[in-house]
Amino acid sequence: MANVPLIKRCTGVNNRVDSKRLRQYDRETGVSDLAEGVNIDIDETGAISSRLGLVEISAISSHSCFQDKGDAFIVQDRTAENDAVLYRLNADFTLTGVQSGLVKAAKLSYFQLGATTFYSNGYGNGTVTGAVAAIWPATTYYGPTTLKDLSAAPVGTHIAFHKARAWVSVEGAIYCSEPNKPGLFRLAGRGFRFGTDVLMMRPVAGGVWVSDSETTGFISTSEKWDASKYVRKANVPAHEWSDNCRLVDLSESILKIEGLSAVWSSNDGMCVGSPNGELKVITEDNLLYPTGSSGATVVSDRIAINTVY
Repeated sequence: MANVPLIKRCTGVNNRVDSKRLRQYDRETGVSDLAEGVNIDIDETGAISSRLGLVEISAISSHSCFQDKGDAFIVQDRTAENDAVLYRLNADFTLTGVQSGLVKAAKLSYFQLGATTFYSNGYGNGTVTGAVAAIWPATTYYGPTTLKDLSAAPVGTHIAFHKARAWVSVEGAIYCSEPNKPGLFRLAGRGFRFGTDVLMMRPVAGGVWVSDSETTGFISTSEKWDASKYVRKANVPAHEWSDNCRLVDLSESILKIEGLSAVWSSNDGMCVGSPNGELKVITEDNLLYPTGSSGATVVSDRIAINTVY
């Protein structure tokens, strides 16, 4: 049987063929020139060879994955439109478009409240319910006449929900909403101030694990809001985005921590934050941990996967 040519010339990562020489698809011969390739080198004749070195799995930039007992989401950057799109990730791994026009490369922070997912990326915020996007709802104040300056949710980089309040970080400040009103904030009175940008907020039963750009600590919360206080737990910051969105039950592990714990990484190693504010660096005596500023963590059963970059 004679060979049937499909591709004769192409362009790729290491391209030595002028794109103007590429031919369009020929219906009669079924031959065309490959217009674009990933992880391939092209020599002067247009021949394809595998590219040496690190492999790019996909040319599409995907980030900001989330799933916490509700819908799952992912964000993809688009080159041609110079924006990003928020997608719902369905059970069969297909994607349903939710919101386009987001700022490219700006990672989304999320929290789940019932059937609604709240999100923010430092440039805008909103909600998703059933794959339908909406604005972050502003809660109307009902009550006695007050001189308090109440406003809608600020646009923050990191968000969380704890003890009936929405928590939003803006640079070095954390603002907390009024109880059971995630769209009503008193910016002058409910929150915490740090010297540098907040990189992490991860709620657990007894409080919220927080990292700014210099240290990591725990804000213990109680029924009396004014009793909440921040205590430093580590002299290094968390790797931004490295905290696992779903808390982990480690009661049957060697750590024997009751309740659900937070997991993240720092330059000290992989960190576990207990529900009552105890910090353990579980790799401290076993691994020389890589340094970085950002990361990602996935915990499944007793397996933890952490990347640092």
